Amino acid sequence: MENQQSTKLTKGAFWASAAFYGLIAFEFFYMFSPFAVYLYAVYGPSLEFIAFSESTSRLIKFFMPHIARDTTSFFISRHEIFGMILFVGGLGAFFTGAIQIYLSKLKKRGAVVKGIYRYIRHPQYLALMISGFGMVLIWPRYLVLFGFILVCFAYFLLARLEEKICLKEFPGYNNYMSKTGMFLPRAIEWPLYKIPIPENEFAKATTLSALFVFLNAVSFWSAEKIHTISVNSLYTWSAPDEVYLSVGRFAEHEFQELIEIAENDAEVTAIISAHRTPDNRFINYVMPTDLLISEVPMMIPEDRTPSHRPPHLEDQSRYKIIYTIADFGPADPVQNLEILKRAINKTAVLEVWIDRINQKVENIIHPPQNDIYFGMPVPVF
Repeated sequence: MENQQSTKLTKGAFWASAAFYGLIAFEFFYMFSPFAVYLYAVYGPSLEFIAFSESTSRLIKFFMPHIARDTTSFFISRHEIFGMILFVGGLGAFFTGAIQIYLSKLKKRGAVVKGIYRYIRHPQYLALMISGFGMVLIWPRYLVLFGFILVCFAYFLLARLEEKICLKEFPGYNNYMSKTGMFLPRAIEWPLYKIPIPENEFAKATTLSALFVFLNAVSFWSAEKIHTISVNSLYTWSAPDEVYLSVGRFAEHEFQELIEIAENDAEVTAIISAHRTPDNRFINYVMPTDLLISEVPMMIPEDRTPSHRPPHLEDQSRYKIIYTIADFGPADPVQNLEILKRAINKTAVLEVWIDRINQKVENIIHPPQNDIYFGMPVPVF
C-alpha cells in the first residue's frame, strides 16, 4: 500500500512539473503565432503577479537576448539557433527510443537492453532533458530555467520508480543496472552514485529537497553570470539615467550621431525632458525605421506583421529611436548598463524617426494608448 501511494505521488509530481514547464515553455511558441496578443492577455497576468514581489520578480527576466539580434559574442548571438538544434534533436532521439520500447512491448521481448540501452537505462528521459535545455536557450527566462530543473528532477524520481518496478518484473535487471548509467554512461555518471540517498522516507525527502535547492542555486548563479556577459556584449551607449540599445551592430559614433540629431529637435527634447525625474531611467531602442518588433512598444501599422529580421537587411539610411521608461518592479532604480540588467519591463514614451542622410528628425510618433501585450512583462533586451 505504501509503495502504491509513493508511486502515485511520484507520478503526480512528474505530471504536475511537466505541465508547469510545458506552460511556461509554450510562451515561446505562441509569442510567434498569430494568436500571440490574445493568448498573452490570458497568460500575462501570471507574469505580472510574479513581478510584484522582489523575491520573485527576477524569474520573469531574460538572461540572454531575444530582441537584440547582434552582439559581440558568437554564442550569445546564436543561442536560439543552438537551442533549436537541441530542442529538435532531443525530440527526435526521444521518439527513436520510444519506437524501440514499444516494439519490444508488442513483441513481448521483456526489458530493452540493446542499442543505446546497453549504456544508458533512460535515454528517453535524457533526450527530453536535452530538448528541454534547448528550450531554455530558445526562451531564456529565469522562470523557464526553474521549470527545466523542476522537470529534470521529476524525470529522476520517475526513473527511480520505474527501476523499482523493473527489478521486480525482469530477472537480471539488477545486474543490468550495475553495468549501465541512469542518464549517462556509467563511467561518466559514476561520481553521482556516491551521493547517499537514505531509505527512510523523511530523510530521503530532506536529501532530495536539498539536492533540488542546490541544483537551482547553481543554475541560477550560472544564468546570472551569462546574464552579465549578455548585457556587456550588447551594442549599447549608456549614461547614468539611460541606455541606448541597438538591436543590430552599431558603433559608438553612430549612437552619438543619432542622439545629437534627436536632441537638436525642440519637440523631442521637450517631451523627453518632461519625463526625466530622479527615479526614471530610460531604455531607448535603436533600429532601422522599417523594422517592427512586437516586444518593443512602437507603432505597428495594421497591414504589417512584426518580425525579428536581421537589422542589416533593412534600409540603413533611416533609423528610429523608441524612448521607453524602465520598470524595475519593486526594486530601486539603478544606473548605466545595470538598467538593462535589472529592468523587468518598459513603458513607451516616444518614437522618433531619423533621416541619417539629411541629418534630421523626419517624424515624431506618440506611443499607442494600448500596448500590444497589454503592458505585460516581455523581454527587455
